[in-house]
Amino acid sequence: MPLVSLKLSAAGPIEAQGLTGAFPAAHFDVRVRDSTGRPVAFQGTTYDPTGTGSAALTLNTVNGFQQTLLLPAGNYTFENAALDDASSAVLLAYGPAAENPVTVGADGGSVRLKFHAVFDRASSTLAPTLSMNMLFTNVTFNLALNPKTAVAGGSAGVPTADLGNVTYTLGSATDGVLNGTGSKVGVNVTARGTADDSVLNVTASFNAWVRNGSKDTATYRATTLEYAQSIVRSGLVTDVVVPVARLATVSGAVVGSVITLNGTATDDMQVAAIRVYDNGTLVASSVSAEAINGVTAVTSDPAGAWGAGWTPGTAGGHELTLVVSDSSGNESRAGQAVSVAAAPVQTAADFTLSQQFRSVEFDLQSGVPRTFKIVVPANAMNAELYFFNPGDCVSDGEYCNPAAPMQFTAALVNAQGLPVALAEDVYAFYNLGLPAGEYRATITPTADTRVSLYGFTGSGG
Repeated sequence: MPLVSLKLSAAGPIEAQGLTGAFPAAHFDVRVRDSTGRPVAFQGTTYDPTGTGSAALTLNTVNGFQQTLLLPAGNYTFENAALDDASSAVLLAYGPAAENPVTVGADGGSVRLKFHAVFDRASSTLAPTLSMNMLFTNVTFNLALNPKTAVAGGSAGVPTADLGNVTYTLGSATDGVLNGTGSKVGVNVTARGTADDSVLNVTASFNAWVRNGSKDTATYRATTLEYAQSIVRSGLVTDVVVPVARLATVSGAVVGSVITLNGTATDDMQVAAIRVYDNGTLVASSVSAEAINGVTAVTSDPAGAWGAGWTPGTAGGHELTLVVSDSSGNESRAGQAVSVAAAPVQTAADFTLSQQFRSVEFDLQSGVPRTFKIVVPANAMNAELYFFNPGDCVSDGEYCNPAAPMQFTAALVNAQGLPVALAEDVYAFYNLGLPAGEYRATITPTADTRVSLYGFTGSGG
């Protein structure tokens, strides 16, 4: 039976596919089945008709999260499981066979794996968005839903796309009030309580991908997270303790590039708001009504660790001021002088792909399109091309995993001026199978931004 070539790809390290946070080093185990559901065996990456070869293929950093398989034309499914490298025992993500079907024709084909983050209840929380040690009756606050994968040298956030609709319920009608129905990121709550009901109980119910025992599979099914906090209903309380405000040292700031500000904000009772100012102008806030018109949102956890993105607009000295206020109106500040470097200018006219993972970056003005020449060498195979904002791009060996939403549109044409398809997700435009030739990419920024052209070839380039 003649064999044809099939490119199997996870399109780069796992975090680039939507899993967020401190994701541990991990790999995919992929199991292939034919149209009758029978497992397909391989000797290396070549189909083994005897069935005695390996039943699992591995995608990892060593092979660039891709393999080129040789197998007969036909219909196949590609069940996949993402496991931590340290133990290969922690299931982090799962792609069911039903969501990964591929028809391999006589001219071969390609498959890009689809998968879902696996929810781990023990690693997840339903907790106040800001640090809160005491809860008083009639206090209103936000409860954040933080679904996570299992901990294995770091835990990743489960994307909202991998969760079903979330329903929030109180333990009893006297616990408090749910202000609205809430969402996949949380709910707003007002505490009440009575003499017989002094604990606020809130339950979040939703569907998620949950591991099946110790197996490397998961099922989409119902699960919950709970929050409980004692309510202080009476007594005279005087709050004279100011919050603790800390802004971690900021270094490496560059005009037009997002840098993450972080630190801690805690209080003996309840942190009410966290704000950051740049030369007196508000640039980040934990108050949702203020996080508009260029003001980024401050995120925080119950332990008081906070973070926010900041994109400096000018080079030179900047005075950052962190202001933390508590529920009693007490306030603390922390300041820091930061030196911001001018953005480097990329002047390269051409971008020629090779087997090395390469990237060039350009600083562009909002609304001003720019066209780039891209060359795929004549002997190249399986060329991959990406456009993204480097922003808070996460490095992983030779890879750069985009983590900031795009601030531009992109179009690609070939040497004859005919459009070439670009796939798109929230982080990047890309093409995973460019044939040899010359191309023109036109980038149109929707904001003053830096854009990265990133790509490589398979063999021969």
